[in-house]
Amino acid sequence: MYGVDIREWLCYFKRMGIQTQVNYTEAGAGPPLLLLHGLFDTLATWERLIPHLSLHFKVYAIDLPGFGQSPLPEQWDESLSGMVASVIAFLEEKKIERLSLIGNSMGGSLALAIAESHPARIDKIGLLNPYGLPEAPFAMKKAQRWGTLLSYLLGKRALKQCARSIFSRSLHDNAFLTPSLIEGVARPFSSVARRKDLFRFLRAISMEKVREIDALLPTLFQPVLILWGAEDRWLSPAHWKRLEARIPGSSTIQLPQCGHLPQVEKQEAVAAALIPFLLKPINPG
Repeated sequence: MYGVDIREWLCYFKRMGIQTQVNYTEAGAGPPLLLLHGLFDTLATWERLIPHLSLHFKVYAIDLPGFGQSPLPEQWDESLSGMVASVIAFLEEKKIERLSLIGNSMGGSLALAIAESHPARIDKIGLLNPYGLPEAPFAMKKAQRWGTLLSYLLGKRALKQCARSIFSRSLHDNAFLTPSLIEGVARPFSSVARRKDLFRFLRAISMEKVREIDALLPTLFQPVLILWGAEDRWLSPAHWKRLEARIPGSSTIQLPQCGHLPQVEKQEAVAAALIPFLLKPINPG
């Protein structure tokens, strides 16, 4: 698409003394831009958007630890802190000093956490139907109660049924709910070990860290643009309204006839909003 060369690589680096593997893709040239997917998703969620963004930016997208082709490290304490550390280690390995972030859903919360903990590295932030904080994620509650049992019960057929159920609710237009999408989401969790890692990841999301990220939102100084699919069936509009009220200098654009995954359903509208926002010079004042 668009003549853009998009390939996947593996990046290896040390985290807590353990070699960590992150699957990533890169495309284009220009200011660096990192895309962060949401819960139960992979970097493939960006494949419709990357060709638009890579005309202006050097675009990176990663499978976050425990998702897609990126395994969860053996030592894993708190999930949001662990993801922040893994992203920063990836940037160090790629020698990226400053960049902008785009995050969808949980990836939006992660983008905010990275900006709070490493403010000098982040220029701008784009949030696509971000998880609005500070209540506990629904999946975390389920994992704490049923995770161990589900690791063994979710076989190949059940995994695909779960993926179809999750993404049918995530999409406003189920024409995007293709067999390849379902297969791509379910495949990484085909082994019991990877399913155990998924629930280990979910159980390690601490409410203390969620509240810490939320408390620091008013200190953010980076420009923030929220794009909101108006037909989201996972998150209510209260999520973007609360974030906009708590983040100085943030603004929101609503996308009609769009669900929880604007990068899949409305990639042209998303690109049309993000590109000028990201390219606009930052006012030093």
